[in-house]
Amino acid sequence: MEKQRKDGARLNIYLPDRAMRRRVKSAAAKHDISISEYCVRAIATQLAKEAQGMIDEEQDRASRLGEAVRRARRFQATVFGGKVFQVSSAELIENARGERGVRSGSRR
Repeated sequence: MEKQRKDGARLNIYLPDRAMRRRVKSAAAKHDISISEYCVRAIATQLAKEAQGMIDEEQDRASRLGEAVRRARRFQATVFGGKVFQVSSAELIENARGERGVRSGSRR
């Protein structure tokens, strides 16, 4: 069995029952490693899977955002035909509010 390392951090794990402890102990023995080493490997594997999942989620999000931008550009090209507005969107909103009788900063 390995000697305790002075440079490592200690973590206590409470298992829900003795059967699980026996399973962990048996699995560690099968690999000829300590229970601590077995748990460290299991935790490292899980963390790596979660990190990969986060990367996959970020890539999926970027892909969905890219598709949304492409669709918006197609819509813009179809509806506006390449026309560029010479007035700001803030002015358009202000004018629309004025036409409805709603003053800036107030709500109905």
